[in-house]
Amino acid sequence: MNNSATNPTTLTLGLDLDGVITEAPEFFSAWTHSWPGKVIVITYRNDREKAIRDVESRSIRYDEIILVDRFDAKAEVIRDKGVNIYIDDQPEMLKNILQDCHVMLFRNDGNFDSDDQKWMLSSETGKLVC
Repeated sequence: MNNSATNPTTLTLGLDLDGVITEAPEFFSAWTHSWPGKVIVITYRNDREKAIRDVESRSIRYDEIILVDRFDAKAEVIRDKGVNIYIDDQPEMLKNILQDCHVMLFRNDGNFDSDDQKWMLSSETGKLVC
């Protein structure tokens, strides 16, 4: 039995910065400060110092901030760091994550059309079902 399933202090939370933390900083601040395990911010950026400032200015508790430079790199970090729950706003970032990690798609204006009340997905990330 996976010990992390029964011991919440071993669970690792992964969060995207842009489009997730930036959309609801108060929520993610409260969540990260009450989270019993590790918190890793995984962001598609190239300026580490700015990422640190942006995370800290939103009062996010974190153990690591990891910058990636390609979409599939997030899935690699999630696997290598043992992230159990990951939240991102881009389906492209979620599609290569192994099934043992729970994922959440965070809704924002970039991925949800409020007028049509529909998610915006590409053929690479969405499949229509009837």
